[in-house]
Amino acid sequence: MTNDSEFVLAEINRFRRTSWLGRTVLAGISAVQLFLAVPWLFGSSPLFGAETADLHLTRDGALGISLALIGLAVAWRTRLAFFALPLVFLLMVVQTAFAFFDYFAEHVTSGFEWVHLLGAAIGVGIAMFVRPRGPRSQRPRGMRVVK
Repeated sequence: MTNDSEFVLAEINRFRRTSWLGRTVLAGISAVQLFLAVPWLFGSSPLFGAETADLHLTRDGALGISLALIGLAVAWRTRLAFFALPLVFLLMVVQTAFAFFDYFAEHVTSGFEWVHLLGAAIGVGIAMFVRPRGPRSQRPRGMRVVK
């Protein structure tokens, strides 16, 4: 018969994933995001930017660096995925809301916004490490003797 601590550890292990391929892909996507976001922070872009307002680039740079660093941290230590996922989701919602705002205010073209799919890919990559595997652990029922 298992005790409560063994049940908790079994449930935590159900959510732990350490796939080297998943970690490598997440680190690669995060590194690309970081490569693009650092120049954005200063209002320039290695690929885009001629038709994009500096305020949009700077904001996307700050959000992109945050997403990239979170993705790299989870790729390094997958146990952080459970705690990083809500933050990444919040950053993606903020980025999407400002994308609509800037598009309608004509601060950015719709072509530039496609690069934000990297942030969504980082979110999906982190979510893959949070997804449970296997059946749920069974907690012992009935009365137990506590020693």
